[in-house]
Amino acid sequence: GTGSGPTRTLKSIAMPKELKDLVFGLDIGTAKVMVVAAEVLADGEHAIFYSTHIISDISRLADELVFIHDGRLLGRHATTEMAESWRRITFRLAVGETRIAGVAEHRRVRDEHQVVSFAQAETLRHLGELGADRIEHSPMTIEEIAVMILKGGSHAQTA
Repeated sequence: GTGSGPTRTLKSIAMPKELKDLVFGLDIGTAKVMVVAAEVLADGEHAIFYSTHIISDISRLADELVFIHDGRLLGRHATTEMAESWRRITFRLAVGETRIAGVAEHRRVRDEHQVVSFAQAETLRHLGELGADRIEHSPMTIEEIAVMILKGGSHAQTA
């Protein structure tokens, strides 16, 4: 077959395999911009400002994400740190209403709780101090984290 998309069009451009892997699946315009940008960024003195609502594309390309909504800075985060620190955590705790450290969102049905934590180590430590049991946590995607940040709250005010 003749193929289509960025991999077919970009095959003739000399670039490292890592860059080809990075731009695979992006729309052709974005892929071409990234190839040119990689050449410009080779000196380590430049940065790219990319504005989009398609987080799945940009999260693969960016070292850092800045969230701005209605002209207000909501947060500036390294993508690796976001992926490591944000977690969805479920647990059982009989204690009444309590504020749990590092939590952006908290849902409770009787003794069963589900939280979204932006500081998993802090949240897990606090849950241990409170005597929570059946604690389970799972990673969140960059897209899920972005939604939480864009919902707002004091947890997003980090730089």
